[in-house]
Amino acid sequence: MTSTARRNKGKGRAMEDEKVVAALPLGKQLAHTDKAVRDRAIRSLVAFVSRGGAPAQEAESSSYVRLEDAEMAKLWKGLFYCFWMSDKPLIQQSLATSLSSLLLSISPSLPSTLSPAECSSARLSASLDYYRGFWEAMVREWEGLDRLRMDKFYLLIRRFVSASFGLLAREEWSQEGVEGMCEILVGKNGQGPLNYSNPKIPISLSTHLSDIYLSELDSILSSSPTPAPLIPLLQPFIALLANSPTPVVYKRLIDTLFAPLLAALSTGSADIDAPALPKKRKRADEVYPHILMNCSTGHGGGKASVDELRSALLQALFMEAAKVGSRESNRRKIYQLWREEGGDDE
Repeated sequence: MTSTARRNKGKGRAMEDEKVVAALPLGKQLAHTDKAVRDRAIRSLVAFVSRGGAPAQEAESSSYVRLEDAEMAKLWKGLFYCFWMSDKPLIQQSLATSLSSLLLSISPSLPSTLSPAECSSARLSASLDYYRGFWEAMVREWEGLDRLRMDKFYLLIRRFVSASFGLLAREEWSQEGVEGMCEILVGKNGQGPLNYSNPKIPISLSTHLSDIYLSELDSILSSSPTPAPLIPLLQPFIALLANSPTPVVYKRLIDTLFAPLLAALSTGSADIDAPALPKKRKRADEVYPHILMNCSTGHGGGKASVDELRSALLQALFMEAAKVGSRESNRRKIYQLWREEGGDDE
């Protein structure tokens, strides 16, 4: 390509960027076979969400106003079925990445009088609103999925979990961010994928989350300069373990999340006193090195040793099981796990 052609191509891209309109794009644009069309649609969507759905002509004079719940539900219903209709694998992967990356791209228009801390908080709130809309759409629409489309939506969930950890890493794992994300997973209105009080929550959402949660966290921690608060990040799963009325969910949480993590923490400790794990619960292929090396036990703490992380996790499991409202059958099993892992009967 000649230098003139490159300059013209660059000018064309700049003109495209200047023409971005804050508008909800059509599903056929988001799932278009032409990447340029998809990219324009995503830029319009970023601008639309960043401005809280405000019309473009008002954007310069207005600060960010979050979308109403009904508007966010309408937005995500459209995005859900847009992804539903994307059939080609490469387009599915590209669209999943683009939709999840919006968590890190949302940049609301804010008054210049706000402090940097207030701007950061508003930006985080806008991203979490979008993340909440995603999970509420997954819970609401999941039962309508057929088996053939399930795998591509599992891919979309994995991309969003990764992007949510990327968002928290950008915010240096702030308490506001971690608690906001965990509240979305539990869902104070009963619509979170890890909510145990709503029998209508699809089991496959919580089990898939338990399958991918640690690996995605470990991946993000490989490049995070700030240690992540491990126990607060695991709290929704700890509460689900102690309260789920479904044995399948309890077993899946143990097999794919808690047992592998405890095994990794035991392996990573040089002087661990806990007894060896039963063979059926060993997961030697899952080491999670970045979780072991780059986590704190809670908010505001420095990097913790593997012994400290392991002790804190066992204590958190014990304390959740000991709560008055926890399910009795789950409590007994958690106490047994705690003893097997070297917990003190005192």
